[in-house]
Amino acid sequence: MRYTTILFLLLSISSCGQGTITDQREKERLEIEKQVTTDKSKLIVLVKLKGQSNLQRVVGENWPDDIETTYNILKNQRGQIIYLGEFPTSESGDWTLGLKHYFGNNGKLIAFEKRLSYFNEACTDGAVIETIIELYDNAFKEVKTTKTQTDNRGKELKVKDCGHAYNWDIDKRGTVNELVHLKKIRL
Repeated sequence: MRYTTILFLLLSISSCGQGTITDQREKERLEIEKQVTTDKSKLIVLVKLKGQSNLQRVVGENWPDDIETTYNILKNQRGQIIYLGEFPTSESGDWTLGLKHYFGNNGKLIAFEKRLSYFNEACTDGAVIETIIELYDNAFKEVKTTKTQTDNRGKELKVKDCGHAYNWDIDKRGTVNELVHLKKIRL
């Protein structure tokens, strides 16, 4: 009987562990997102210009022409990158895309968010806003994914009805160092 009780407790703890890590990762993601939205002056803004390989820092509101991609970077108090947002520019204006990478203090990816806005007349009169949030454990294993689609007024749409023609390969890396190296970001 004692063995059964111990086994039950161990199984309960291990099954609760996944819920705990997802709750923790979501809380960390929301805390970082709050910092990004409430104190924009702390963001480092870099842009990749068409035809250039080196990124250029944007100071104030002095935006250059021909931006291919904008990067928003937030560091914690120790100078470590905890957020890297990547926002490619649509030449046609048919879509907007935001790729948000959230990192823990250990430099490992804790969450990734893809927010895509596009037009699909079969679903809604305006834009469809698709948001996918993935949460990760310390081994870069996805522990939870959520996907929502809304119209531009916030009304939820049926995901299966609002497909899109945009299937990009998204660069995700398990650590901030790997992502910074991949994107050629030098601070």
